[in-house]
Amino acid sequence: MNKIFGHLYKEVIKPGLCTGCGACIASCQFNALNLASCEPKLVGKCEDCNLCYYECPQTGDSAKLVEYVSGQASPDPDIGVYGKAFSVKTKDPKIRKKCQDGGAVTSMLTWLLKKDFIDGAVVTGFEGESWKPKPKVALTPDEITQCAGTKYTPSPILLGLRDAVDLYLKKRVAIVGTPCQINAVRRMQFGDRAFHHLADSVKLVIGLFCMESFYYEKLKNFVKRKLKIPIENVSKFDIKKGNFVVYSKQGSKREVDVKALKNCVNTSCSVCLDFACELADISVGAVGSPLGRSTVLVRTKVGAEAFKVARNNPKLGVKSLNSVKPGIGLVKRLSRRKKNSAKKLLKRWGKYGKPIPHWMKEKSES
Repeated sequence: MNKIFGHLYKEVIKPGLCTGCGACIASCQFNALNLASCEPKLVGKCEDCNLCYYECPQTGDSAKLVEYVSGQASPDPDIGVYGKAFSVKTKDPKIRKKCQDGGAVTSMLTWLLKKDFIDGAVVTGFEGESWKPKPKVALTPDEITQCAGTKYTPSPILLGLRDAVDLYLKKRVAIVGTPCQINAVRRMQFGDRAFHHLADSVKLVIGLFCMESFYYEKLKNFVKRKLKIPIENVSKFDIKKGNFVVYSKQGSKREVDVKALKNCVNTSCSVCLDFACELADISVGAVGSPLGRSTVLVRTKVGAEAFKVARNNPKLGVKSLNSVKPGIGLVKRLSRRKKNSAKKLLKRWGKYGKPIPHWMKEKSES
């Protein structure tokens, strides 16, 4: 059956399962799609090419892509294929000032760019002081550093990949994203309708641990209404020990239980089965490492090559994850929690007749 934008709208967008990754828009060669209120909209004639549907991370089971990415089926049901695990910390004061935890992603990318392993990086920055995330094509170490830090609302990162290829003519790009975003990248590379025009320029895929993200407008209103801090006055967001933490530019700090933001969570996150970004070449997150360090899981041959180069950075401190606490066990526990929670919700949705993709129904029953 020929799956087009109408099917994507019915199966993914209308039920609230769109992740806002931008893959459908980036893969439309007829410029028939645009982003409006974080969702794709049809603004031109659909030419029935299928690409928008098949590049979407919500239209197929990501587990089927694992063997293409890593060369083997996943031996670990909790966090997927990985070879070695590290705990890292940047020693660069410039990066330390901007980064969220250990500065692993920023340190790796800046060094890989300096050593010509990559010729650009697709990362997420912000639009002015609004804290609204925006995909950026970083071409210098300084541009990479400027985009350091965790973003808690989604960005159409695949539009950044399109810009890197079509506007900047890059051929060895690193792309950084959350599990759903990286899923879309892998669909472009290895899916039923691969989109090689963009995918062939991806050299390295760095994935971020992710439990959930928030709708931008809802988070903005929550911070202003509940925490009494206008979004333009925020200097940093963080999540630590179950609390959502907001720092103001004046130096004050407000905390609230992260559960208080339940109504701000993206619907698509509630049924996501991937915490540790299992399709990445290298996965990175704070969980598993001590405060101020980042956990790094090296998953693929390309990931191992990249990390071998990156760890030669004299300003990057690297330890085995086995040598620190809490270690890999906590990563696995949180991953299991996310998978189990998503499966329970999918079963509930199925029971009450909420439309969900067929592959999600199968997952909820496994």
